[in-house]
Amino acid sequence: MVGHLVTLLIDRHPSFSANPLGDWKELVGEQVARYCQPHSLNKKVLTVATYDSVWKHHLELLKETLVEKINRGRPDPLVEKIVIRVRELFEDPPPLTADYRSPRQSGAGKTREKKKRKVAARQLTDDEKAFLKSLQDPDLRVLGTRLLKKIALDSPES
Repeated sequence: MVGHLVTLLIDRHPSFSANPLGDWKELVGEQVARYCQPHSLNKKVLTVATYDSVWKHHLELLKETLVEKINRGRPDPLVEKIVIRVRELFEDPPPLTADYRSPRQSGAGKTREKKKRKVAARQLTDDEKAFLKSLQDPDLRVLGTRLLKKIALDSPES
């Protein structure tokens, strides 16, 4: 009985909701919401994605007002800083669950991603060197050299 009550209280707490900010359109207005979306919320830093630099500038001017609106009526501030980036906007923005996830999910099954190993550079063949020397553009020659060194020669061509 008590466990069920605690679960209900946690589910209603904004820190564990999928959208702790509330309705974005109500916070910023419908026109601004069309061109700007909350992207992530991590350690009280809200990252907002904007359509272009004009909207980024517009939001930069409204940052302080927006922080006040988000934190209004909360005992602890949810957002202390807003970072605005020009990025691709999504039709359905992802939920802001960086710090705000269900207690059932926190810490369970976390694994580190393995680092990708760099491909070892190989020696160029005489044919490849001759081809690269035939290129007149020096930038293209440098780029071609880098690419050819990363391509592994597993099997000889027929």
